[in-house]
Amino acid sequence: MKQPDSQKIEQQVTSVDLVLPELHKGDATGNHTRLIQQLLKNQGISTRIVIAHKYNKQGVVNNSNAADANIITLNEWTASADFTILQHSITSQCVDHIIQKNIPIILNYHNVTPAKFFESWNPQFASVLEASRQQLDKLAPLTIRAIADSHFNAAELKALGIRDVKVVPVLWCLNTLRTQSPPAPSAIPADSGNILFVGRIAPNKCQHDLIKALSVLSQFRPKATLMLVGEPSPPAYQHALKNLTQHLGLTSQVTFTGKVSDNELRRHYESADVFLSASEHEGFGVPLVEAMSMGLPAVAYAAAAIPETLGGSGLLLNDKSPATLGCTLQRILSDNNLRKTLRDYGIESARRFDISATSEQMWNALQDLLEANR
Repeated sequence: MKQPDSQKIEQQVTSVDLVLPELHKGDATGNHTRLIQQLLKNQGISTRIVIAHKYNKQGVVNNSNAADANIITLNEWTASADFTILQHSITSQCVDHIIQKNIPIILNYHNVTPAKFFESWNPQFASVLEASRQQLDKLAPLTIRAIADSHFNAAELKALGIRDVKVVPVLWCLNTLRTQSPPAPSAIPADSGNILFVGRIAPNKCQHDLIKALSVLSQFRPKATLMLVGEPSPPAYQHALKNLTQHLGLTSQVTFTGKVSDNELRRHYESADVFLSASEHEGFGVPLVEAMSMGLPAVAYAAAAIPETLGGSGLLLNDKSPATLGCTLQRILSDNNLRKTLRDYGIESARRFDISATSEQMWNALQDLLEANR
């Protein structure tokens, strides 16, 4: 990882606390926080990660190294560091504590999913999301500077009156998935095709649209499959999706994997022919970047931060009707040259999010923020 000159900042800042609700392996926000911690450590800045509880609701240790002295719980935290960086996307006791104690923060905003998507599926979680939005309103006066994953997220912060917002993508080590250069696309049998989606099985991500698209695609390719990789949130939505697949006669063609390991995730990317997203709300979209880096052509509905994450690669659609999605998939699966073009553009676009590039952007943003507020 390239390390910019740290001489100037080291004269001013010696400690930073990184606050987030939970920390566990495989979580994008947790990995992002760990990489910020490593970035600051490399610059000689002492850091601690602050989490709400040692254990999550399932009783699982809430970090990947329970003995790590640089990870503390909220009841151990004294907010004595030079600066506090809060990762915010969901309500938590950490956020409540910061608001109650009026602790100045650098806000690293990952967006809050609008509650409307969950109101009919999980009213309790919809209330949690609404509370998360309300907390964001209360955090605005405490925010001395902010960092957003995307310009889409930045616009929300600016609408709250936070004037100085830096845009830095999520820090993510793509090499954990990509172990070799993606192969050139080969011809796909005329009756098949493997479609992939990675992410939570959730109403805002609209997997029902993907299943309906498969129904259209199956008219051209009766052996086409759809792989939905991710945990259900909430289970009621996944249950409805399974009922939909049964109603459409697609039970044997749609697979729900649940949570998978990194090795399993890699295999899913490697065996897929197209990545398809019909999501209506994404603050960034890590799986899109993963797909591009793996050489997988991406088709996505042009909503929220998705267009800027794809960055001109992939196929962006303003219409996600089953006919449009299904026929677009058929077009890509039938055209080897088009898939190669999308593959090449995607690989090039994903380089914007290489850890060496994003860590330098984060350092530049933090350096500016910390110097400005010391």
